[in-house]
Amino acid sequence: MTVQSEIKNLISRYLKAWNARDFHGMVTLFTEPATYVIAGGTLHLADHAALSAKLKEQFAALEADGFSHTEIRDITVRGCTDTSAIAELHDVTRLRADGTALDVIDAVYICILQDGRWKLSIAMACTPGRDSA
Repeated sequence: MTVQSEIKNLISRYLKAWNARDFHGMVTLFTEPATYVIAGGTLHLADHAALSAKLKEQFAALEADGFSHTEIRDITVRGCTDTSAIAELHDVTRLRADGTALDVIDAVYICILQDGRWKLSIAMACTPGRDSA
C-alpha cells in the first residue's frame, strides 16, 4: 500500500467516524498532542480527552444548525518525509438532512507515522479554492 492510499484510508475512516458522531473513533485517529487551526484561533489539544471535548462542542453548534453529514469532493496527498505527509481535502461540504449546504471549506491535515500507523496531527480549516499567492 502506498503512503497516498494509506492517508486516503485514514481520512476515509475519519469521515466515517465523523458522520457517525463516533467521538472515540475520531480522536483515536489523532496524535497526542494534536493541533486544530480554525477561524477562531489555534487550539493545542494535549490529549484525546481535550480533542473529544472540542469535537463535541463543534458538533453541538453544527447540529443546532441542522447538520446531517459531511462529504468530501476529493483528497490530494503529498508525502513529505518517510514519517510525514500532507492531505489536502477539497470542497468539504457540511450538509443538512435536506441536502442543502451549511458550509463548504477546504482542509489540510498534517499526518504523522507514529508507532507504525498514520495519524492526524494538525487539522486546519481553509477557505475553498484559496491559493498561496
